[in-house]
Amino acid sequence: MPDKPGGFESGAGEAPLFRVEGAGFALAGRVILEPMDLSLEAGCVHGLIGPNGSGKSTLVKLLARQASPHCGRIAFAGKPIADYGDRDFARRLGYLPQTPPPTDGMTARELITLGRYPHHGALGRLSRNDRSSIAQAMAKTATEAFADRPVDAMSGGERQRVWLAMMLAQGADCLVLDEPTSALDVAHQAEMLKILRKLCDDHRHSVVVVLHDINMAARICDRLIALKGGRIVADGAPAAIMRAETLREIYDVAMGVFARPGDGAPVSYVA
Repeated sequence: MPDKPGGFESGAGEAPLFRVEGAGFALAGRVILEPMDLSLEAGCVHGLIGPNGSGKSTLVKLLARQASPHCGRIAFAGKPIADYGDRDFARRLGYLPQTPPPTDGMTARELITLGRYPHHGALGRLSRNDRSSIAQAMAKTATEAFADRPVDAMSGGERQRVWLAMMLAQGADCLVLDEPTSALDVAHQAEMLKILRKLCDDHRHSVVVVLHDINMAARICDRLIALKGGRIVADGAPAAIMRAETLREIYDVAMGVFARPGDGAPVSYVA
């Protein structure tokens, strides 16, 4: 995975995936996100890290158009985010919240099929292209084996893969996920993040993901953006963030870093 410097821009003449200019968010008079500037590049995995209450979930809601900034502006693929129609935006960006909505007894295949709604509406019949998109989404997430099982009866890791498949069935090139591994065991966390990394490497998907495990984040992300108190306090390649002094600034706890045997990748621990 190549290192990429923090604060980077897309190539010359190419609009960044997201451009945030002076955007902030307040709720009931309380500032959740201070006005910030941020540019995210297409075709990368961006990890949002930081302590609880730092504004990570609020930021992804703004990027996914689940909330509107109280100041500033946000552009997606070179166009003001508010200017997209709902179905057009859904064809470009898939969003997975911390708590997905109820599935009401649907099978995995039925849930994944809902991802085609932005393309044909509620009453449209599935076309050959729709079926192909659904099959490809299931193949990329290895969900074919339990396609006909109720989502409610699946393990947490299986459910998260089904939701990811639904996002891919939308045809969205940009995936925004809020803590998709928080309820998973270590094995399923690693599996989910491996899929996200592969989607970026093999299929040029862009990913913005909120993660709590800093070591997992450093392993799969091209860039880490750390928030604290509603502000960006660190931004850069994992190697630049995974330093004892930087991690202490982010988390307010003494931390150490060592090189992992074999590949030398940085691994953090509470000192």
